[in-house]
Amino acid sequence: MFAWDRRAALGWRNLLSQALDSLDRAWVAITADPRGVSGRQRRLEGSLGLVKIHGADREQWQYEVTSGGRIWYAIDDDRRTLWITHAGTGHPKQTDTRGGRP
Repeated sequence: MFAWDRRAALGWRNLLSQALDSLDRAWVAITADPRGVSGRQRRLEGSLGLVKIHGADREQWQYEVTSGGRIWYAIDDDRRTLWITHAGTGHPKQTDTRGGRP
């Protein structure tokens, strides 16, 4: 797994310092089965479901680390790599469904 950008890396570091045990469980789940579906792990929907990585559209998934903390990751089958596209201790505003937004 690699951070896609600096912001994702900083978010990962924040999760690491605030929710180490939960982040460890997330790491195990994501690396064991990146496409696993559970109460905490699912593919993102709508325009968030795909992200461009190295010029190709990749599936983007989410893992709920804590009640607010999330990891978003893209699955790069070609490189056999998971790219962390977002990590943070707060709920991402992009997934807020209030106001008719996805």
